[in-house]
Amino acid sequence: MNIGHRPSTIDIYQTDLERHLFAPAPRRVAGPSLELLSDWLRDWLVSGWTRWKQLAQAVNL
Repeated sequence: MNIGHRPSTIDIYQTDLERHLFAPAPRRVAGPSLELLSDWLRDWLVSGWTRWKQLAQAVNL
């Protein structure tokens, strides 16, 4: 590793493996955002509602 040169991920893991194996996850790595989750849930509910509506119309015909 050169001084002033950012080491690669492989260099970091090879030189300090134990610290990286047991280190807590970085703060910037968050779980899925609530906005993405709410969008997915809304789309899922709309598709389910649409499907039930199609099935109800098919039964009535």
